Amino acid sequence: MLNGQGMDKTTTRQGTYCCTPSGKFLGSVNSRQAHVIAKLLRDSLKKWKELKKEDRLLDYDPSDKVKDIDRAESRYPKDGMVLKVNSRDMPREGLKEDDWRTHAWNFDFAWFSKDEVEDMLPKKFEKNEEWDLPEALVHRVARLHLLDNVRGQTNIFPKEAVKTAAVKCKVEKIKKGVVYFDMSGEVKLEEGERGLDASILGKGEYSVKERKFTKFELVVVGDRWGRTRYNAREDDSDKAPIGYCLQIASDKPTDKVAPASFWEYGW
Repeated sequence: MLNGQGMDKTTTRQGTYCCTPSGKFLGSVNSRQAHVIAKLLRDSLKKWKELKKEDRLLDYDPSDKVKDIDRAESRYPKDGMVLKVNSRDMPREGLKEDDWRTHAWNFDFAWFSKDEVEDMLPKKFEKNEEWDLPEALVHRVARLHLLDNVRGQTNIFPKEAVKTAAVKCKVEKIKKGVVYFDMSGEVKLEEGERGLDASILGKGEYSVKERKFTKFELVVVGDRWGRTRYNAREDDSDKAPIGYCLQIASDKPTDKVAPASFWEYGW
């Protein structure tokens, strides 16, 4: 049975939704086409204007209720670290320039608690000191964030899919209380007919005085293959290059969205 948006019971519920502060539904659609989204907004705005003020708004101040709402965002690690994970297909032959898939990209956020950040540090700060980032954290990033979500939503990798996932660090120099270090590693994930095989390079800076990373950037580039139900790889499941860029997120509200698979964090 189809609903008004042409979606049946097996269809993903991701998309664009419009509703009033009071919770009245105005419209929704799941589309990547600008003109379709524009029509949704126009139609929803028309419905909004037809509503009475008392039907648009709540009968109480929502700020009074915020403290009682248990959302993932309430666990935002303000004393830890947040990385923005950008994903995109790398340039390759075979796709038309006017094909939206040629320019597809996506992003997610990887959270680390204060204790997890502490676990990332070496036993001592001195030039040429080498250490490995905690296996559990690297595996979590690999499974939950190095996904083929470029074109749409996709499943995380199960723990057994991690064949290799490691990042080694080495202090380059220490200057004015800042530790500069390089990062390198590799990741290989396999589950059924899908997977990722990529190399990792990065640079970081840690302020000893502030006790925090002031720079943490990783580039992950390699091949992905296979597909999942909603990631729009129906005709593009062969091995192809993909890239990720991880860097410290801004302090803006738009960068405080919880990780897409936050429930897997165990926080």
